[in-house]
Amino acid sequence: MFCRLIRKLSDVRRYPALAHRPEDKRDLRALGLWRNRLINAATASRLTRGSNLVITPSLTLTCGEPVRITLGDYGEMDCFDELFLDQIYQLDDVPFEPDLVVDCGAFHGYFCALVRGKFPNVRTVCFEPNPEHLPALTSQLNLLSAPVEILTAAVGISEGTARFSGHGMGGALISSTDAATDIINVEVINFSKWLKAQASTALIWKLDVEGAEMDILPKTLPFLPPRTALYLETHYEPERCRALLAPWASVGFSIREVRRRRMSGCTYIEWFLLRDTS
Repeated sequence: MFCRLIRKLSDVRRYPALAHRPEDKRDLRALGLWRNRLINAATASRLTRGSNLVITPSLTLTCGEPVRITLGDYGEMDCFDELFLDQIYQLDDVPFEPDLVVDCGAFHGYFCALVRGKFPNVRTVCFEPNPEHLPALTSQLNLLSAPVEILTAAVGISEGTARFSGHGMGGALISSTDAATDIINVEVINFSKWLKAQASTALIWKLDVEGAEMDILPKTLPFLPPRTALYLETHYEPERCRALLAPWASVGFSIREVRRRRMSGCTYIEWFLLRDTS
């Protein structure tokens, strides 16, 4: 038990280390204590500057852009940890200045905060079909130093509507035969058609759409500009992913596996794909 406590205290130190300003350390220290279950959310909120369940510290990784965090929301914290502790999206790996950034599966807007810090003047568009995420997403984007466009739709391979089910980071489009109790209908945008209309020549694209990547990736590949960086999460076994990504390698993309996790009978793999040709 003592060793476990030492590990937790060590982990607590990681959160204030993210602070962009000295005054942000207090909020992030409280966040770390709550995240490691050393105190509850109500106690953590009393330790913050605003004594509020929602804190908005500025982070070094976002070059000072504020990040909105809800004490007590473990789903949101999972996303926070992925981006700011595990740093699965390394924007420094992009060797070019983009003219467009697209976030498919924006959730609560953390990737947009990263982008705004690294590329403050680049047009950024995010897609988020789940209406339960829109209040937190909008609040996060309103904190940023430059506007981000929100499209309240899912990305797909045709226009129309589709069935959507799930909560938190696990919401996804489902087929007409899938049984679920929380089904809603959401708008779907033909992503390859939409992207072609943007006429981008240098693109950063984040795709985290809970399984729909199997349909979207092949349809979108012909319309990608010569300079494209793709941050991708897949939800399939490695062999199937390699087959899915083989056409990308054949047209000049380098492919790097960033992280692999096995959860709930599914393999989640994060990838970084890059093509930088004129």
